[in-house]
Amino acid sequence: MKNLGLIIAISIVCSSNVTWAQTIDSENKQSGVFESPGAIRKPIDGAYEKHITPNNKPVPLQPINEEYVMYATLIWRVIDLKEKFNLPLYFPTEPKGNWKSLSQTVWDAVDSSENNPMPVRIYSTEYFDVPLSNEEFRGKFSIEPRIQQIWLTDEFGMQVFDEETGEPISIGDTTIMQYADPKDIMQYDIKEQYFVDNQRSMLDVRILGICPILLKGGTDMLEDMGFSEEEAAPPAAAEDEFFEDEFADELTDEFADDEFAAEPKEEYQAPEELPEMSPQKLAPIGWLYYPEFRPVMAKTEVFNAHNNAQRRTYDDIFLQRHFSSFIRAEENVYDNREIFFYIVNGLDQILEAERIKNKIFAFEQEMWEY
Repeated sequence: MKNLGLIIAISIVCSSNVTWAQTIDSENKQSGVFESPGAIRKPIDGAYEKHITPNNKPVPLQPINEEYVMYATLIWRVIDLKEKFNLPLYFPTEPKGNWKSLSQTVWDAVDSSENNPMPVRIYSTEYFDVPLSNEEFRGKFSIEPRIQQIWLTDEFGMQVFDEETGEPISIGDTTIMQYADPKDIMQYDIKEQYFVDNQRSMLDVRILGICPILLKGGTDMLEDMGFSEEEAAPPAAAEDEFFEDEFADELTDEFADDEFAAEPKEEYQAPEELPEMSPQKLAPIGWLYYPEFRPVMAKTEVFNAHNNAQRRTYDDIFLQRHFSSFIRAEENVYDNREIFFYIVNGLDQILEAERIKNKIFAFEQEMWEY
């Protein structure tokens, strides 16, 4: 009997709970409020969560004692992102999780925001003496404003031309501000130092600074920003002028005498000085001190076409020197002048850069006796 009473009591309690739950569900449906189930875990982009790269630290380098340095020289290199070997440094154009381009990594590390309260300092010179403010850094991405004419149109949206001259009627102009994007960074300047460490008996190289180079101006830049060549050029002339020029010979009198025929038109001669197109300019953004930038580079992964599970970081790329570059200058007594200052021909500039590289290689080989 006791067990029977206990079973009856339990059944009454369960039925009351079910009735209470159904009452709450009916109230929620009437009010339109539904309780969403709690997330099991934070969404991740993949079958597993990555802990190695986000918590990665740069590999410590061998400390150098000045007493053991018997030779040293400064070299400036240029990394051109248009080369196929350097494409992993340029892509992706838009961030995809932790996979970001080197230019976007520089922007996120230098730009001061709520998510980045301690930005990496960027300097105006390659000697890392004058740091840039956040406003000055953003101002580096501004392009010269573009002035666009505003043409008179009718109620149907067609352009209105002057009846006498046949030229389109302008009602004014407007100034369009233009700003570059991190994907417009197409080169990097690298300042590095080669030295001979007598303690380890080897020739070593250390990168001192990185400078992103922005591509400014030119038609390609306008197209990337949504301005086509047709929008940049003035509208076409009236159709009447085209009609007169195209069919002028057909409208002449067929019975006109050859002696009184109109004189032939002179051939068009291009003027001596044509207006120059706005060239594409390479503008340096600023210099990042490489030891300060390494912790950020060590936490940003680079695409690996051979194995997606073993992606390297930008610190690995530069530490292993897995990039293509050419020498721009070597330190010299002439104010560290660049190669193109004393060599004009492009082929000779390449040969001069190879000569400097072979000189360093030969110095390393001559250190040993066989």
